[in-house]
Amino acid sequence: WKMWHSCVITWDGRVVPCCFDKDAHHVLGDLRTQTFREVWHSEAYTEFRRTLLTARSSIEMCRNCSEGSPVWA
Repeated sequence: WKMWHSCVITWDGRVVPCCFDKDAHHVLGDLRTQTFREVWHSEAYTEFRRTLLTARSSIEMCRNCSEGSPVWA
């Protein structure tokens, strides 16, 4: 659910999906050149969210993430 409610902004303005991406391997935007709105609604963010829903295990940092457990289960 975090991908639809929050993100992490690195010290230099890069936007990454969560705090587990500590080395910024999944940069979804850059606030030095884009507005937050542009980043949040970008194709990169949309595609990352889609992959999270359809192929979570293909994203290494998401494979064993406890935050990915359904909250309604």
